[in-house]
Amino acid sequence: MPLTTVNPALLDTQAQYTGWKPTALLVMTHKKTGLQYFCKTTLLQEMGWYKGSGKYWLRHLRKHGADVDVGVLGIYFDRDRCLAAADSFSESNNVGKSDKWANLINENGLDGAPSGKDHPMYGKPHPKKGVLRPELRDRYLGERNPMWGKPGAMRGVSRPKGKDSPLYGRNRPEGGGKKPHPVVGLKDGKEYTFGSVADAARFIGMSRSVVHRCCTGKAKVGGGYVWKYVTENK
Repeated sequence: MPLTTVNPALLDTQAQYTGWKPTALLVMTHKKTGLQYFCKTTLLQEMGWYKGSGKYWLRHLRKHGADVDVGVLGIYFDRDRCLAAADSFSESNNVGKSDKWANLINENGLDGAPSGKDHPMYGKPHPKKGVLRPELRDRYLGERNPMWGKPGAMRGVSRPKGKDSPLYGRNRPEGGGKKPHPVVGLKDGKEYTFGSVADAARFIGMSRSVVHRCCTGKAKVGGGYVWKYVTENK
């Protein structure tokens, strides 16, 4: 189906349509994969570059490229004729059910697929879910797998543990990791200073987040103490 040539004078008359805009029914065919998509658009002046809006069709274009043939089934200035043509084409070509089409439901020529619970596929698995395409399934199956008959790279390699490890007994390198931040806890007019949040948490028998939330102002009290970070100028 070649792209229909549209008279620009007809397109300029869209402004006079209040309840219904002239609508084109398009049939798109992917040049590489052959997958087809049936859709409608009211952007008549931009039909040459319009690529559709279906979820699975756009996903297909992102994966295989947007090189498609765009054919015009018809341009309709009457609502009833447009809906009848869309319904007739969808039914005769089994658009909503055939694997040749990217549409999940028939195109009605009026609007897109409803969202949420109104969508006919709501709560249902995708028709192709769990079905592995033959070209992917057979590519690395059995002896075609490059690792067929070969052991794992680390198979048989011993890994020293415990005292046999070269790092056993070594302290963390100086400057490695995060430096502990001293904190001070206030309770009954007394101050209790700890070298880190972890030490303070062990003292009160609670998690470090309790002390940390109090120090950052997200909580007023943690474990009965008012906690604050020790500043350098203190």
